[in-house]
Amino acid sequence: MFRNNRMDENNLYDPVFSPRPPKKRSGLKKFGKAVLGLALVACVSVGSVMGYNALFPAQPADPGSGATQTQNQTQASQTVYLPTYSEDAMTAPEIFQKGVPSVVSITTTIQSYGQIGSGSGTGIVMSADGYIITNNHVVEGAQTIEVTLNDGRSFDGTVVGTDANTDIAVVHVDATDLTAAEFGDSSSLVTGEPVYVIGNPLGTQFAETMTDGIVSAPSREVAIDNYIMNLIQTNAAINPGNSGGPMFNSQGQVVGVVNAKIMQSNANDVEGIGFAIPIETALNVANDLIEYGYVTDRPVLGVSVQSLTTQEALFYRLEPGLIVKEVTAGGPAEAAGVQVNDKIVAFNGVEVEDFTELNYEKDKYEPGDTITLTVERNGSRIDLPLVLGTSSN
Repeated sequence: MFRNNRMDENNLYDPVFSPRPPKKRSGLKKFGKAVLGLALVACVSVGSVMGYNALFPAQPADPGSGATQTQNQTQASQTVYLPTYSEDAMTAPEIFQKGVPSVVSITTTIQSYGQIGSGSGTGIVMSADGYIITNNHVVEGAQTIEVTLNDGRSFDGTVVGTDANTDIAVVHVDATDLTAAEFGDSSSLVTGEPVYVIGNPLGTQFAETMTDGIVSAPSREVAIDNYIMNLIQTNAAINPGNSGGPMFNSQGQVVGVVNAKIMQSNANDVEGIGFAIPIETALNVANDLIEYGYVTDRPVLGVSVQSLTTQEALFYRLEPGLIVKEVTAGGPAEAAGVQVNDKIVAFNGVEVEDFTELNYEKDKYEPGDTITLTVERNGSRIDLPLVLGTSSN
């Protein structure tokens, strides 16, 4: 499945160019693409649009950070890890009682292909004055949004801003007495640390369901819709409807925003492989959306491009690769001399072939950085110095 083959910078951010996995992992990446897919887990009824699928490239686990470790001298080769969470851990019932007032149910109506459907997900109260963080795919395309609090009150929700690259959205309700969640430090998570998920799997019928598990990997690269995200992997049960809900640590602090799980190519679920967006990432994006309406530190090129595989290029009788379809007037690419129908072949010396690879290289830099964009034009390669721009609404 191809999604967003043509991107437009007139939206909140640069075209969703997607990152480049290192070449040495290409074989493993291809295997993952052939066997496993990753699905976002908003719950959507018949006649509406379900969350989009993406491919999952297997990656080596990150050993994490933030743990303290001591050496057990009884065996010279034995190392005992003492994660920081063990000192003041709460019981699961205590975590539920602390966290559930900050968990909301989100129900949407969606129109697609002339049909009206409904969708459901979960949200996390950011502040007492009505700001709620959830997933972009929970509210994407929604015509109406209903937010139901833990105490039973319901409000009409308004989308403040969304960011598809990080799958984060902010919804606002007209209330001033909400119970805000306590946010923790996801960068200190270690493999094996217990985590807890509260949400609405399969919709409001199972509202405020709590599941538990461990951190399977504190940082895992996962490709979603042409963009690689660094996510927390967990074996806690995650199902459609959990999207946008909190992942808690053992102190009852939110350390992640649940957003995806693995699915096989035959649509059968894979048990025990779920993902959450690190809360530092989620909050940085959410705060930008509230203050500016867009993500401020994302570099842009100022082009709309179309990515064609070799098979697609043969079918359409075009050249494969990243073809520039539009150059934004007054943007960085125009200033650098990029032209329509140029083929982008390298970003600052690194060859790129699709959105995933281009976005991966682009996101290593910041707005204002000067890079070299290599394009192919009339059979010749041209190196163009380009000063990266910034996102704007």
